Amino acid sequence: MIFGRIDATDDVQFDAWFGVLQRSEFARDGERGQGWHPDEWRARSVDESAPRVFRLYSYAPSPDRPVAVGALEVTRDDNLAFIEGNLFVDPTERRRGYGSAALTELERCARELRRPTLVIFVIEGSREIGSGPNRGFAVHHGYRVAEENVRRDLEWPRPPGELDRLWEEWTGFATDYDIISWTNGTPEELVAARAHLSAIMPAETPHVDIDVEAEHWDAARVRLHEATTNRMGRDLLVAAARHRATGELVGYSELTVSREQPQTAYQWDTLVVRRHRGHRLGGLLKVTTMRLLDAGRYETKKITTFNSKLNGPMIAVNEALGARVAGAMVAWRKDL
Repeated sequence: MIFGRIDATDDVQFDAWFGVLQRSEFARDGERGQGWHPDEWRARSVDESAPRVFRLYSYAPSPDRPVAVGALEVTRDDNLAFIEGNLFVDPTERRRGYGSAALTELERCARELRRPTLVIFVIEGSREIGSGPNRGFAVHHGYRVAEENVRRDLEWPRPPGELDRLWEEWTGFATDYDIISWTNGTPEELVAARAHLSAIMPAETPHVDIDVEAEHWDAARVRLHEATTNRMGRDLLVAAARHRATGELVGYSELTVSREQPQTAYQWDTLVVRRHRGHRLGGLLKVTTMRLLDAGRYETKKITTFNSKLNGPMIAVNEALGARVAGAMVAWRKDL
């Protein structure tokens, strides 16, 4: 067997790599298209100079026939104490030791990158929440649960008048704020403020057993984020909360939808700065991005979001919007 990094620009290597991932997701969910699409993986795996880049690996008898695949998300300047990764085994090749062998190699790569901790993210389908095969596999290999997130799906479109009702209910708590929005490119006068919110996002959200730090963001990184999302074939629907007294941006939310496969829209970041919480801004931001989704006339059937089990306020917002539990995502940690 050969373990090695694949070239995301090589169609033969990448198609074989993605095939394993897709078959693994199909076995989990019973349907295709629940995760990242091929162009989305590629767009995040080709620029080694980017602040974050995925390195893709395969474990195979030959490069075009992998039995297990993985990825490590390499950060250049941010959170260097750990590295995040993924591992997928072809359903037809399971219980043969390939997953264990590939995981050992990913750990070796993490050590070579001088990252003392490896965090593997595993998604559980609706039929295996809390009982997926990762539960035994990870513990056997010395991993412990660092964080548990719950996936919720929101059926789309919403019933007529529902978003307007929630808007009217929540705006009474936010009289000191304006909600603004845009699609894809951040207005130039807001880029610096937008960069600041992305920088503090990791440190402002709850985590169980992963010590995260604020990240390095500036205007150039915001533009790179937008350009990468566009290369992924996605539109970025963004709302932000502005404090009227100071003009400061104090929160933002991103909803993203594929232009070619819009059936599932994904909630990305949502943040309200701590000192401005308690004004229903999170809910208002999400309603605003959903209005952008409605205005874009996308053929979307559901919106998917993941939240830490610790994030009670955001879970309450999602449930008020009508989202229901549909799966989970577990972060498994091993100190190398």
